[in-house]
Amino acid sequence: VAGRTPTRAPLCTMSRAFAVSGTGCLASVSVRRVSARASRRTALSVRASLVTVTFTPFGGGDSIVSEVTKASVLREVALGDTVPLYSGMSKLMNCGGNGNCGTCRVIITEGAELLSERTDAERRKLKGKGEDNRLACQCLVGGPDAPELAQLKVTVTPPK
Repeated sequence: VAGRTPTRAPLCTMSRAFAVSGTGCLASVSVRRVSARASRRTALSVRASLVTVTFTPFGGGDSIVSEVTKASVLREVALGDTVPLYSGMSKLMNCGGNGNCGTCRVIITEGAELLSERTDAERRKLKGKGEDNRLACQCLVGGPDAPELAQLKVTVTPPK
């Protein structure tokens, strides 16, 4: 409306509302906030080559084979295919994938180059252990650089 100056109405959390004084009109412009978690999810959804992950129990036994077609956290791949990553009290007393407890430690027997680099949490928790030891909750498998039909072999470690 010509000659009238817009006045600002009270803001709500997810939109900005502006009222034009004297007209009773209220215009709304939505504001999208992208959280760090949402951007991480987007980064993980990159299409990748097929990677075959074979989980073997520490003392031997039946292996569980998973196929990964996009960059994924190794812990989520294992739990999604009911791999016994945790046993005993660690089923209840794990950190939920934050890298604080070390109960999801695995040994990479083949294909370590298919995983992301060690995080600070892994360096802290796995100090003194070999480079083949990783925390399943801290490493990504697959990704756009993974070769076609790559193999990753993982041994699930026994509880502490």
